[in-house]
Amino acid sequence: MSDGTSEAQPQTGFRATGPADDSADPVAERRETACALRDGTRLRTLLLIPHGPGPWPALLTRHPYDIAREEREGMLDVGRLVAAGYLVALQDVRGRYGSEGVFVPCAQEVDDGADAVAWLAGLPECDGTVGMWGASYASDTQFAALLGGSPGLRAVAAAMTPALSALDGFRFRGGVPEIGSTLAWTHYAIAPDLIARIGSVREREAETARWEATERALTDRSAFRAGAPHTAQDAEAIVAWGLDLLREPLASGRHREGKVVDRIEAVDVPVFLIGGWFDVFLGPTLELYRRLLRRAKNTGGPAPRLLVGPWTHDDFSGRAGGAGFGPEASADHLGGHGDLSTQHVLWFGATLRAASADLPPVRVFLMGANRWIELGEFPPPGTRTLELYLNAEGTLTTEAAGPGERRLTSDPARPVPTCGGSVLLFGPFGAGPEDQAAIEARQDVVSWRTAPLTEELTVLGAVRAVIHLTTTGNDADVIVRLCDVSPDGVSRVVTDGVQRGSARVVDPVTGVGRRRPLEPGRDHEFVIDLWSTAHTFLPGHRVRVDVAPSSSPRWEVGSNVFDPSGQAAEPVVAVYTIRHGAARPSRLVLQVVLTAPS
Repeated sequence: MSDGTSEAQPQTGFRATGPADDSADPVAERRETACALRDGTRLRTLLLIPHGPGPWPALLTRHPYDIAREEREGMLDVGRLVAAGYLVALQDVRGRYGSEGVFVPCAQEVDDGADAVAWLAGLPECDGTVGMWGASYASDTQFAALLGGSPGLRAVAAAMTPALSALDGFRFRGGVPEIGSTLAWTHYAIAPDLIARIGSVREREAETARWEATERALTDRSAFRAGAPHTAQDAEAIVAWGLDLLREPLASGRHREGKVVDRIEAVDVPVFLIGGWFDVFLGPTLELYRRLLRRAKNTGGPAPRLLVGPWTHDDFSGRAGGAGFGPEASADHLGGHGDLSTQHVLWFGATLRAASADLPPVRVFLMGANRWIELGEFPPPGTRTLELYLNAEGTLTTEAAGPGERRLTSDPARPVPTCGGSVLLFGPFGAGPEDQAAIEARQDVVSWRTAPLTEELTVLGAVRAVIHLTTTGNDADVIVRLCDVSPDGVSRVVTDGVQRGSARVVDPVTGVGRRRPLEPGRDHEFVIDLWSTAHTFLPGHRVRVDVAPSSSPRWEVGSNVFDPSGQAAEPVVAVYTIRHGAARPSRLVLQVVLTAPS
């Protein structure tokens, strides 16, 4: 997502990889036109037409962030796409900036996307074949067009995509509402243009006043207090829409609108997926990759291509959270394999023009070792499972020792603050491998760590935690962070996850399953998905596991009370007891390789 907000507002899109070369403009004609949809709504579309005789294959991006900025501030250098011989189309979606209609996120893009592709494919400048690209919402529009039926759409390149499901990092994760990113996106990225489009001065002023009320609630943090998503707020319409969706049951059909979770067979074209190890949508990006790869193996269809860097949702420089991964980490370098625009030109050449291209199936950045590696698939065959057990005195070892326990107090009035990770928030809550020292010093955060490593340990795949916990409440949120502790004591988050106790049996992608309360005082096993990573813990470093009851404003602060009706039950303080040992083996489960690929 790209919204051009200030530092104190959410950063919701890729930074530009550089402008086109003005000395030799590859664009012969820039034409602003209108794409007419089936209901007569007209969408502003900027066509960039190459020099020379056509027709050409077309490349399309559709998003709600003002396509007038795309030439200079977009994810790709569109001038290089044109120079490579593509008709480029940049389009405002319905109800945004120069396009007519009313904006209804996600749901509108299925029919509109199919209409847009058909319109573009039918232009005399187009040879009838279309590819799509874009990040975040502009990735959603690609898969939505496929769901709508788009025979002209032959390939997609989707970055930082939540298109698979709304429940695994988009609106929820582990059954917990993603309150922070929901408010950041609706309030900062979407609301301003919607307010500016209101024709009535009185209504526009009233909506502006509601925007200001939301701004105050963000500033004083009242928007994030326990139960806040379930109470009436004087918020602008799009924020109210977002909060309303957080109140929907996990299995609600509204969460499936525009998502491919139930229709993976509709994704019948080559797919290039791009992700970031610190992106809020890393989980659904990788799960979509896994499902497409599994289908390709079973049916012989096109296998997806995957590229993952040490990037956040809005920054692919390879520097984030106070850490840098070296110059090769940047999407402008990619370890000597050109930049992101080059990768797209090669990909579309191979998929739309059958051009030869030396493109590995998977290229991921191995953090810690700080280099790119190429794989046949992710995770690679031959990985093994390493279990590190939580033991007495805060130790993390390969064997479960005698029984023991650690306690923490979950006080909804004093939530643990968010510090780095895979977030999409507003200042000062940036994404990336932030040092966790201040967080780990809190009394409501408990930690375990290994002895200093004597040799490299490379995690290359899934990470999960199994936590045995009792609570004095009848619901509980468990946040687990995997950290890399360097010899100087700096503890940087590698990946993390959350699970609400009442949603333990709910499928994290489909939402199928019934929420149930916890029985106070009884041992409950939590399985927390920390998604995946590619990270080498170097000799002398330690592996660290932190467990906390909250991370605000990222995730909704739990009330410690089972509240199936969503009526904002009064929060209570609860004591969590984390048990470990052979009988209750709380542990970290890592997918590792014996030798890191070269």
